[in-house]
Amino acid sequence: MTTSTYWEKLERQRITRRRMLAATGAGAAGLALAAACGDSGGDGDPDATDEPDAEAPRYGGRYQLGFAATIDTLDPHLSIAAGVAFFPRIYNLLVRQSSLKPEFVFNDLAESYEQPDDTTWVFSIRPGVKVAPNDLGVPARDINAIDAYESFERIINLDQANAAVFVNEWFASHEASADGMTYTITTPTPYAWFLFRIGSFTSMIPPRELLAGDAEQLRTAGAGGGPFSVPIGGYTEGESLVLNKNPNYYRTDPNNNDAQLPYIDGIDAKILTDRATLRTAFLDQQTYTYGAENKAEADGLLAGYDVYQASSDPTFTFISVTINVEREPFDNPNIRKAIMHAINRQQYVDLVYGGDAQANGIVHWPTGAYALPPEELDELQKFDPELSRQLLQEAGVDVPFKVKVMFPANSTIEEHSTHLPIFLEQMAAAGFDVEQDPQDFGTWLDNYREKNYDVSLSPNQVYENPETPLNFHHSAGPAGDNIFASGLADPTIDAEIDRVKTITDSEELVQAIHDVQRQIYEAGPMFLPIVSPFSRTLYWNFVKNIPSGLGATGLLLNDFWLDL
Repeated sequence: MTTSTYWEKLERQRITRRRMLAATGAGAAGLALAAACGDSGGDGDPDATDEPDAEAPRYGGRYQLGFAATIDTLDPHLSIAAGVAFFPRIYNLLVRQSSLKPEFVFNDLAESYEQPDDTTWVFSIRPGVKVAPNDLGVPARDINAIDAYESFERIINLDQANAAVFVNEWFASHEASADGMTYTITTPTPYAWFLFRIGSFTSMIPPRELLAGDAEQLRTAGAGGGPFSVPIGGYTEGESLVLNKNPNYYRTDPNNNDAQLPYIDGIDAKILTDRATLRTAFLDQQTYTYGAENKAEADGLLAGYDVYQASSDPTFTFISVTINVEREPFDNPNIRKAIMHAINRQQYVDLVYGGDAQANGIVHWPTGAYALPPEELDELQKFDPELSRQLLQEAGVDVPFKVKVMFPANSTIEEHSTHLPIFLEQMAAAGFDVEQDPQDFGTWLDNYREKNYDVSLSPNQVYENPETPLNFHHSAGPAGDNIFASGLADPTIDAEIDRVKTITDSEELVQAIHDVQRQIYEAGPMFLPIVSPFSRTLYWNFVKNIPSGLGATGLLLNDFWLDL
């Protein structure tokens, strides 16, 4: 594999003090947990067993999984909920780079890639990535570059596709070779985050027959070159999802005489709506993994049951405060800074996560070197309610200043409900009179998308690099399509965020990301991530060979097995 200078430097340099701390910490599992055995932690060899004795893998058994998140659709280009976490079990990516361990690149449909220049990416397609037997009318043939081309053409022409903005902005051209064995993408300029974005679970490559057929099929079933498939009738909305083993799966286990993968016969996923039910199902061995609420719960289960912990990753998601600069008086930087200085992040760390989290700046700390150091953040966004009151007075508003805050009242993200009372108390202490605007999740999401809010206390998706948090401050918004937010309306900051994306020297990139954050703090940020926790994921001890240290990239490894 040939990589650019940027990626070679990144692999050597991105292990930082924070990342080393994160590798020994713990936290919440998130959506990656929902796809079984993927959100795993530690700093070990991803192919190494978690057991001290190297037992021989065995075939058979079905992995039992419980999760609380909603599956909105199994369409690999449209889902914005838990469906995303199952896509790497069904379809293929070209390649994926681990955000936690950037030296680890998983070559999937592309067995290798090269960059002949800063704007050209050439992917060599792996032969033998064969479609699973299915009842969807797709022949059991090899997936190739033509499938990749058709997938990205669909994304280009599907405005609601999650990757639409990325592909439309960063694909200057793309083409498949006539024999289907080479796929080439050119970008209009160098792009720092290309490899991360092309490896996003929203950039999956299903067989082209599925894309040309009845799109409704994609909502509830799926088959591709991944390790499992979902048969017709395998998904029952709000209840369960069944994935069956793909006997045609291309990957083998080099640590077990190239035995055919996967070892398990399938995954049975049950949608369980609350933590108490999830915990009970796990303790009764109805499910085999559980994301503990915090370190104390994990420690208690480890001490009292024959389970083990295989996760200590930082999570790449968080609750944030989003301020709509398009509405007065929030276009006044003093108002925004007053909100910023009202937030005591340490209180969230202590009360919500029992110390098992760290404070975020504009760029969240799990991104490692890209985040500003804690001591600088302590000054830039310091908790100072008296300063908040002073800033409100300087903005010429009455104190207490009345502010309407919307939030999803029925979010399945439990931490949101525990963030809310802390946020309300802190805002009141800093001179704000908060008018609460609770909304059902769908209504909140629609209003957030349409920028129909003053201030929002918002759950966020997984952001594995600094691009989206910075984009929140760009006039084009976090996704580049003017939804959710419209940034600071500052042409200078817009230009700097755009420039950062084109930097391909790792040291220069880190420095530029630090500098643009400082500019945003000076201007008064409108997007305020609060804290990110660590994950604490537990497994019954008969689940063997959990991948280690890769975060969600571990979902692409399917050499775990069950000793039942």
